[in-house]
Amino acid sequence: MRYRVIVIGAGPGGVILARELAKQNIEVIVYEKKQYGELGHNWSDAVELVALEAAGIEMPQLLNHSWQGSLVKETGSECGVFEKHAIPRLLIQSPGLKSIKEIDFKMITTDRHRLAHLLVKEAEEAGVLFHYGWEGQGLLYRESGSGNLDNLFVYGVNVKHVKSGREQALQADIVVESSGFQSTLRTSLPAYSGLADCFDRSDFALVHREVRSYQVDMERTKLPPDYYRYGYHTGYQWIHYHNESTIDVGAGVRDDPGNPDPKELIEKCISEYPWIEKRMLRGGRSLCIVGKPLMNFVANGFLVIGDAASTSVPTTGCGVGSAILVGIWAAEVIGEAVLAKSNNLEILWSINKKFYLESKRGINFAALSALRVMLQTLSHDELDYLYIRDLMTSENLQEAINGIFKPADNKTKIRALFRGITHPGVMMKLSKAVNMSAKLYDHFSHYPPHWDESEYRKWSTRAKELYTECQLG
Repeated sequence: MRYRVIVIGAGPGGVILARELAKQNIEVIVYEKKQYGELGHNWSDAVELVALEAAGIEMPQLLNHSWQGSLVKETGSECGVFEKHAIPRLLIQSPGLKSIKEIDFKMITTDRHRLAHLLVKEAEEAGVLFHYGWEGQGLLYRESGSGNLDNLFVYGVNVKHVKSGREQALQADIVVESSGFQSTLRTSLPAYSGLADCFDRSDFALVHREVRSYQVDMERTKLPPDYYRYGYHTGYQWIHYHNESTIDVGAGVRDDPGNPDPKELIEKCISEYPWIEKRMLRGGRSLCIVGKPLMNFVANGFLVIGDAASTSVPTTGCGVGSAILVGIWAAEVIGEAVLAKSNNLEILWSINKKFYLESKRGINFAALSALRVMLQTLSHDELDYLYIRDLMTSENLQEAINGIFKPADNKTKIRALFRGITHPGVMMKLSKAVNMSAKLYDHFSHYPPHWDESEYRKWSTRAKELYTECQLG
């Protein structure tokens, strides 16, 4: 049986998936809305080291707080993938700047534009065919019997040429959506599929960042360190250096009209440092998905990954690492489907198992989604109090920012009770957030390992109830 896989979207997850399929001699074609030169954002993001390593990318070595290697940019140069300045330890400041913690930062600052081109080159060398300037319009599917996922079969996709408007209906054994959080394909499925829901506004953060030059003759002691101001206006604000002459200043807030514009936040920050030059070298603004992940990624003949499945780290919005890892896992699942000569729901279900049970990534993200939303109800003063009293510890912050949720044991709960005794209102909110997150962690730990309509329906109903209790909608 000869498989033909169509991937819609040339984001990092989709390209990695296509590359890995081509290495297995599975025919795969990628359709991308943008042109080649437009791939990737015009800035650098923090990307998980473990994901880049899993993708087989040549990783640099850390030497004296700098990255050294063939893919590291030279000072002031636009060549290379990785920014030179390393951040093995990152300072975390409370919203009101009244407390500072320090954590291990398990990410590397990566040029999104350069990374996109590197991954595409590797995929093309493996045999992947790319069609640029085409966007997905909706899935081709048929239904049989009653309205449930078992009786829904995807057999292709409609695509449209962006410039000419010409449309084509393409058939495939498996269609993969990696087109971003707009999710035009999965949302074209019927509501009963459980895959068609659009993301809520509360699932997004509005992020603005600017890369600027700074005066290199300033004494290093006068320069602020790399930091992450966590919990600031429902989000975060940061300063990260790229090299000896450029600096990245940014902020992200929940996409809510009641929040300040993140551009105003970074302009305020930059105004405090006259040695940062006015002209922006790179950067911009975008919506960043930080909501809960989809509870299911598949249907018969269909699979969704990356931002379209909301697999970003909920506490930071870092999505490239997850997209890469899920893309690798999805390629393994599709490879198994080829060997089994089947594209049905039962065999594709393994991607859910890998994301939720085997890697535990989905379990952590479900719990962190709840924690993020509930802690966003706290004021700056309340969050400062949690930092100062060490109720929000360096260990807690390190785990959360790196995408891990650790349920509190009884000893930790008792310690928190005594440390927070002077602010019972804050402790009540914190206790509710931690307890609800722990409930979600436990429930997702019992994710159905195999596809069963009634078992999954029962499990997902309870998951939705828990999310509602957390005011996640």
